Amino acid sequence: MTPFLEGHEDPVTVLVARGMDAISDADIVDWASRHAAPPSYADDSDYLQLVRCNSRNALALGKAHGHLKALVARQFPDFNDASPEAREIARNLFLQRIRTYLDSDIEPLQICRMVSRIEEKYAYAPWLGGLYDACDWMDERTTREQATHLRDEIEQILSDNAEGRLSGAGK
Repeated sequence: MTPFLEGHEDPVTVLVARGMDAISDADIVDWASRHAAPPSYADDSDYLQLVRCNSRNALALGKAHGHLKALVARQFPDFNDASPEAREIARNLFLQRIRTYLDSDIEPLQICRMVSRIEEKYAYAPWLGGLYDACDWMDERTTREQATHLRDEIEQILSDNAEGRLSGAGK
């Protein structure tokens, strides 16, 4: 499967993505391994810890989110994860993530975990559409085949946000 993060994202975007459960700690490490850091933080100790992290080492992987938070706090001190800027980053990441659900093997619960985290962080986010209700009964056993209503709601949200799929709509 293609990684969600491509490597060009800044640490703030990665932190917002992790805070809303769009990515995992392993994804943070994967991002760092592909990211070409600018000189402003290329030698930052927390960034270097992320780059050097062995994703098969559970202890090191468990520290990835903390290293990312420390990097952002030091290098982007004005960033506030509850700001309008963070909310817009979260919205864009959310739309990107649900778009990938339509064409990948992401499990329904991965989308639903993200929805509840966004609700917690940004109160009522109108761009969530009806996903909160669509996720109401989902658990880790829910298959994509059992969650056709989730696909329908995602397509509606993307359409409402002018993100509708132009090709492959019948998938």
